[in-house]
Amino acid sequence: MRPRLISYIETHRAKLEQRHYITEAYSDTMWFYFFEFRVRAFIDEFGSDFCLVVHGSPMFDHAFILPFKDFKDFFSQEFLDESQRWVCNIPAQQRMIKLSYFGNSKVRPVAEYHNAFHLLHGVPGYDRPAPDIGSAL
Repeated sequence: MRPRLISYIETHRAKLEQRHYITEAYSDTMWFYFFEFRVRAFIDEFGSDFCLVVHGSPMFDHAFILPFKDFKDFFSQEFLDESQRWVCNIPAQQRMIKLSYFGNSKVRPVAEYHNAFHLLHGVPGYDRPAPDIGSAL
């Protein structure tokens, strides 16, 4: 019997959501958004010591862990949409986050934050072994 596939974020989601803002980006373009009011709530509780988590799959590890202290200047007021959201995507293979609003956009490299689970506080460490591809064939 094959083991059930589940990502690290899904495994620890309940605990993670107490300390970090998780948003889902399950589309091919990894389109997602962060609401300003939710970011403000995390700032009120944790200052800059929390992460914005772009969760790319519930079945396997594909997430970008963005420490807010490193990204607080990236998510600026002039890029909020009418719903008070920062709307972004991370195009496949580019490993760049793109924030856009009304024809204006900015980008930032995020490759170093891909599956950077060590940046998440308050959950067990990431210790999954690499899959044995030979046994899955």
